[in-house]
Amino acid sequence: MQKLFIFLFVFCALSIAGQNKKAPAKKNAEPRTSTDNLLQPWESNGDSSAVDSSQMEPKEVEPAIPRAFMVYTKKAKAKTDRTKLCFNLVSKDTVLNYCINDSICRDPETFKILYESKLGDTTFVLVFVDAFTKATGDNPRCDAGKETKLVFFRWNTKTNKAKVKQKVVSSCIRNIVNMTKDPIVNWDGNSILEVSYYKGGSDFPVVKFDPAQVQLGLQDLSEAEPR
Repeated sequence: MQKLFIFLFVFCALSIAGQNKKAPAKKNAEPRTSTDNLLQPWESNGDSSAVDSSQMEPKEVEPAIPRAFMVYTKKAKAKTDRTKLCFNLVSKDTVLNYCINDSICRDPETFKILYESKLGDTTFVLVFVDAFTKATGDNPRCDAGKETKLVFFRWNTKTNKAKVKQKVVSSCIRNIVNMTKDPIVNWDGNSILEVSYYKGGSDFPVVKFDPAQVQLGLQDLSEAEPR
């Protein structure tokens, strides 16, 4: 009887120990991965304008234009675009950025405000632009040529709109030769400015700017007066 009691006690102890023992892990079981620290995909919440960020491409951002007078070339980014010559004018708190199509007078080395005055809401500005010829193409003689122009702005600073007139007074590409004796860039800004140039044949146009009659802007004497 005592032996049977001991046997049953040992048997029960072994059974309890076997139930508490953990089953061995399966060798082929895949490890569990926590998603707590993983970047979750953005949900649009039904918004049709949602865009998959994986398909977005970085856009080219043009550098900011400083609040200062400058003349620069804006190059074409597409085949349908044209190269432009841009003017950045500043009058107190107003800035005018004005571009004209120009693929010849590119990246000017010299630009200067020759004259500036204000009458009411209108600012009158005469700008001198000079660049070495860069679009030489098959014309090697223009490697040391010049492209020079005068640009007159009648700028309404209230509406920030401008009327512009330009005159090319020197161009190696266009066979225009500046015949003015004194350098235009050295003009005093007070006397009458007259610029003569040669366009071939018997054509010698003269452009006039009179600070006393600034509202007339750039005057082409070959058109205003019989020769």
